[in-house]
Amino acid sequence: MRFLDYLKRFTYTPNEFYDYLKGLEDAAGGDVDLVILPGMTGEPATGPALEPTVAQANVEGGLTVPVEIRAIQKTSKDVLGFFNGTREIKVICDSTAGTVAVNDGDAGAADADVAVNLSFVNGVCKFTVTLGGTWAENDAVKITVDDSNVGIMGYSVEKNNHYLVKVKADPASG
Repeated sequence: MRFLDYLKRFTYTPNEFYDYLKGLEDAAGGDVDLVILPGMTGEPATGPALEPTVAQANVEGGLTVPVEIRAIQKTSKDVLGFFNGTREIKVICDSTAGTVAVNDGDAGAADADVAVNLSFVNGVCKFTVTLGGTWAENDAVKITVDDSNVGIMGYSVEKNNHYLVKVKADPASG
């Protein structure tokens, strides 16, 4: 029996307090990971999360994709509510004429990646990626988090090339 479970039996402290402490204890032992949503598709989850058509990707004002990154425990998949920190998020633009912007920021040049420092609040980081410029079939957007291996509690949580968007051809009109 874990020591915190033992203590929980003999006190009037709310159970949530002990659950919080157990989450800290698990994270200190390396039970940390990141999950990026929307998640990649296919088996074994190597496909793009979203597959808009060329027309959808080139919509007036740009296609906006909400993204959520959660700091979680590997084993239980619970969000690490204690984590409030800043990590570098890179949005990789794989398009010769398309652009990306994060949270309505500057899109930059075509085929330019965007790196921003974003904050996690209670273990969750939310932001938007907006596609601009001109997107063509097979153009893609990927997300990389914590590329410099800063980690959480000294443990690496690096995620590279999360396949967020792959533009597919417009359906043939018939």
